[in-house]
Amino acid sequence: MSMEPPLNVMDPLPSLLSKMISCTSTGMKTLLLDPSTTQSVSVSLSKTNANAQELYLIDLLGKPQQAVGGMKALIYVRPTIENVEMICREVREANYSEYHVFFSNILPESFLSLLAKSDSDKLIRQVHEYPLDYVPINKDLFTINIGGSVGMSQCWGTSRERGVQTIMERELQGLLSMFLSFKKPIQTVIASAEPACQYIASEVIRRSQEDDIYVFRSSRPTQLLVVDRSSDPVTPLLSQWTYQAMVHELLGMNNNRVILKGAPGVKQDLEEVVLASVHDPFYDANKFSNFGELGENIKGLLDEYQKETRQNQNISTIADMQRFMERYPAFRSQSHNVSKHVALMGELARLVDVCQLMDVSAFEQELACTDAHAEHLRELVEKLANPSIKTPDKVRLGLLYALRYENTGNVSMVKQHMSNGGVPPDKIALVDTMLRYAGSKSRAPGLYGKRDTFSALKKNLISSVQGVANVYSQHVPLLAETIKGAFRGRVPEHMKAYKGGGELPKDLFIYMVGGTTYEEARMVAEFNRENEKNGLRVILGGSTIHNSCSFLDEVRAL
Repeated sequence: MSMEPPLNVMDPLPSLLSKMISCTSTGMKTLLLDPSTTQSVSVSLSKTNANAQELYLIDLLGKPQQAVGGMKALIYVRPTIENVEMICREVREANYSEYHVFFSNILPESFLSLLAKSDSDKLIRQVHEYPLDYVPINKDLFTINIGGSVGMSQCWGTSRERGVQTIMERELQGLLSMFLSFKKPIQTVIASAEPACQYIASEVIRRSQEDDIYVFRSSRPTQLLVVDRSSDPVTPLLSQWTYQAMVHELLGMNNNRVILKGAPGVKQDLEEVVLASVHDPFYDANKFSNFGELGENIKGLLDEYQKETRQNQNISTIADMQRFMERYPAFRSQSHNVSKHVALMGELARLVDVCQLMDVSAFEQELACTDAHAEHLRELVEKLANPSIKTPDKVRLGLLYALRYENTGNVSMVKQHMSNGGVPPDKIALVDTMLRYAGSKSRAPGLYGKRDTFSALKKNLISSVQGVANVYSQHVPLLAETIKGAFRGRVPEHMKAYKGGGELPKDLFIYMVGGTTYEEARMVAEFNRENEKNGLRVILGGSTIHNSCSFLDEVRAL
């Protein structure tokens, strides 16, 4: 049995931040970031930890700084020419007494020369590479956090390739930094047939072989699997019913921030809230809880808070007052945390009711999991004519129908019913765009296939054994079959092995070009939990993390 600890995407960055801060002398420090590293740091460094490590201020590099005497500056940014030029300008202005510069990926030698030339007063005390050029989200989920990857994957291998090379390079840099941060050798690489996936696979191998920085020893066989979002366009279109995925779908989650401004009854201090595992134990424990469980658990959180409040009301002595003041910061934090989750749950429940999402979601699951054209067409026409169902939901239903019944149904008639139901022409045009992007002739095989029979059996079993609530979670992302096949050594016909082979993987890295979803992340987390004793581990990453809106925005841009 390997003694290597299980992979956890959340581990490397806190460790690197501690190294960065501790390798400078004591005293107050400012941490200067770029937009990319800000995203990473925000999920790994709490305000309490920052204060404990003498971080006076966290700010953006390039923002005008006031000269602050003896304070030191830590700079942690991506190694881009824009960032290097901003560092050079900052050092020439000498707003801080000394600079400690850290890059989130490999720094070209030419950039190092620029830094040296600008530092005439020798203020730069150290320069380090800490490769961590991605954003950790869950312990088994990361994102490069770059948009436009759906378009990039469609352009790659065509005459439009040059226009999207920046996106491709960003994805490659982020993916390679993942292996560097874990010190994992790239032993086996398998890629889907799409040109973008094949290029990423071949470049990962070429670059890792040309530079001995990627040479590590590991007793655990490691495999990289590169797949394309177009292989499963259904999962991003479905309503979600677990906390993390539901918040992202209905409210949107950007860098762990959720905007509640404008929601009925939400107080000013809750108009923007943060959902991040490192800051919030309740969220960490409940991000995969379904809507029903979540309501019960939030009630338990509220009951516990009320119990604490009653205890704090019994202050009758000086000793009681002292004990309360010692606990006051934690009590205030607990109060905000409870209010945050109650507000989120209230807004989710309101939207579920207003948008009739239970009814809509049940039908989405039917379209995704079973083949019953006459029944589905009849119900779809009814829902498209229903004024209570919102336009975005009508669009998603029309797309789910078109994807399943592209060759056997009446897509033209459905588009007409969408128009009659108030769907604007540009949204109806998404049907044809989606079929060009991920229709039966464009996507990899396996989206429906033999899974229909299994899904129908599973539906009957779940409904009879576990209750009707599971009607909303029948669908299993295609990625589940891909993962099972990888650990059994079965490479689908449409995929190509670029390197290695033979030994079955223990650690499987999956990178989804075009973006992944929180539903797929939940499935990966469930797989990891069930296979912990077997020593198997999956890490899922993607260009971005989609909800239905962001996915359709990228498809529309095609």
